Amino acid sequence: MFAHPINKKSVMYADVLIDHAYSRKQEGFTYEVPSDLSLKEGSGVLVPFQRGEKAGIVLRLHKERPEFQTKTIIQVLEASLLLADWQLKLADWICEYYFCSKYDAIKMMLPKHIWRAPKRKQKIASKEKTLSKAQNHTLTPDQEKIVSSIIKDKPQFSLIHGITGSGKTEVYKKVIQHVLGNTASTKDSPKQALLLVPEISLTPQLVKYFEGSFPGITVIHSKISDGKRAEHWRKIKSGETQLVIGSRSAIFSPFKNLGLIIMDEEHEWTYKQDQSPRYQTHAVAKKIAELTGCQVIFGSATPSIETMWDAKEGDIKLYSLDERISGTLLPEVEIADMRDELRGGNFSILSWKLEQKIRSALKAGEQIILFLNRRGSASSTICRDCGEALSCKNCDVKLTYHARKFKHQTLICHHCGLIGKLPECCPECKSPRIKHIGIGTQRVESDLQKLFPAAKICRADKDTMSQVDSFKELHEKLHKQEIDILVGTQMIGKGFDIPNVSLVGVIMADLGLHIPDFRAGERSFQLLTQVAGRAGRRKKQGQVVIQTYSPSHPAVQMARTHDYHSFFEQEISSRELDELPPFGKIVKLAFVDPDKAICLQSATKLMSELKPINEKLEASERCKLFMSPALIPRINNKYHWHIIIQGKNAHKLVKEIPQTLLSGWRIDVDPIQTV
Repeated sequence: MFAHPINKKSVMYADVLIDHAYSRKQEGFTYEVPSDLSLKEGSGVLVPFQRGEKAGIVLRLHKERPEFQTKTIIQVLEASLLLADWQLKLADWICEYYFCSKYDAIKMMLPKHIWRAPKRKQKIASKEKTLSKAQNHTLTPDQEKIVSSIIKDKPQFSLIHGITGSGKTEVYKKVIQHVLGNTASTKDSPKQALLLVPEISLTPQLVKYFEGSFPGITVIHSKISDGKRAEHWRKIKSGETQLVIGSRSAIFSPFKNLGLIIMDEEHEWTYKQDQSPRYQTHAVAKKIAELTGCQVIFGSATPSIETMWDAKEGDIKLYSLDERISGTLLPEVEIADMRDELRGGNFSILSWKLEQKIRSALKAGEQIILFLNRRGSASSTICRDCGEALSCKNCDVKLTYHARKFKHQTLICHHCGLIGKLPECCPECKSPRIKHIGIGTQRVESDLQKLFPAAKICRADKDTMSQVDSFKELHEKLHKQEIDILVGTQMIGKGFDIPNVSLVGVIMADLGLHIPDFRAGERSFQLLTQVAGRAGRRKKQGQVVIQTYSPSHPAVQMARTHDYHSFFEQEISSRELDELPPFGKIVKLAFVDPDKAICLQSATKLMSELKPINEKLEASERCKLFMSPALIPRINNKYHWHIIIQGKNAHKLVKEIPQTLLSGWRIDVDPIQTV
């Protein structure tokens, strides 16, 4: 990429992407470049637009004079490029692969303050204080071998499959230290590294682990303010920041000299974006590696089936850590069959086994984590007389009962956000006999306070962890042992390294186990294994109790024995038979409309057009086509219909569909869920 020479004899034009919603329909507008401006593709500019002014990005510079009269660029927004050459190429790839507009792709790469406003006087950023001394750990022989191989052999893509507590984070740290301390030549600026985590809740723990070893760590996630995000963006772009820790959006940071990307807990579904562009962070990381030459390390105790398959096929270098650094064994996992509990007259949310183990752990001064992937006090509320269940008026779901979220008893829809006061009697038959069914984290917390009144109990879910510093405060309290029992959803099911936790209880393992989706078993196995791994990470072997109504399910049984390899072999065999990922691609087309009939009509029409396009392909290239309403047909007064395209050429088939037919349809390439 180079600056185009501009002089009075040669008029230059620039195709500019405007910061305006209209840019989703039209990729760019053409403007004349003033003779006194030196621009490059990727420069930020201020241009006249309609009756005002708008910020924009120069996508292309050329000498092709338009047939219409052009306006002139007003000024450059930044002294340096807003987007580097590799970022522009990445945006092009995202548009092509995920079927999105250039505007949507580029918008992810720029903070609002820089994208929307002319350059302001930049504040001099103060150096971040080192809050603690560097934590130095001696590597085990297995860790040493992995670090040595990654440094010497330089595989572009690696997978560290390490059991929970095996010290993957220390391996990350040593590799980062090498990359940041090694510059290829004197002309190069210092290398930079990115450590991605699937949950914001994991950033405080990692920052504490790394601070002291790396000055000026920058944290990027959705909770930081726009102003702080812009400040971080400039520091990363200038090369001042060498290590970035963040959630999936941090992948689009403007690295000056990126040397390493690490995706911790790479199996997590939160690495998939659910709004346009619906990117998968794995794929974006691989593309960035292709464009910049950086190394990529994936890490997990339960790698995704696709990543492990790539490792076994040789596309990714596979490393294994099979022992915990503490020397303790993986926790002993017991299954509590809740059907037997009911037969024995136990109607509590806790099995006899789990309640007894909680009492023993509390008596020994140890900490406990209880996991339930559902918020609230009860999952539904029904009338005992007429059987009517109180439902959301906007969605096809039952309302969740929250006993103490507000000053009064509340019913909430976790899909559209509807909040209502619990009625005193049934809206249908006016009976006062209303009963709450099912459980949530709030109910578990309430019952525990009655059973163990002296225990210090804390709840961690979306309702309680809404503040910026919530996760940091939670970690501090856990490490100071100011919490005896932590009750939480999936946000506590991974990455938590609390030395004094000896017992983990899974209140209901069946949630998500029977969803009609091909990844349901994989997600359940990963979640159970990861949650179990929070126990016994230091002095003695931990204990885990999994409560379930489906004790014979393969995901439950293999999680009990921590047997990832058997689960993988079983799962990969079934997927190969059905040409499911990694043996085929899936593209989900979704149509959303307030009118149910329009949804059905649109889906039927597109399906009828898709079939002949699919038939034109060679027999070996044809895809399977499925049409159905979504698992939850109506959300926020809008109906959802899906068309699933499954096969080795699913992406190619979508490209063959005329754009007019796809108008109004959302395209989700490599969806996490198909229902």
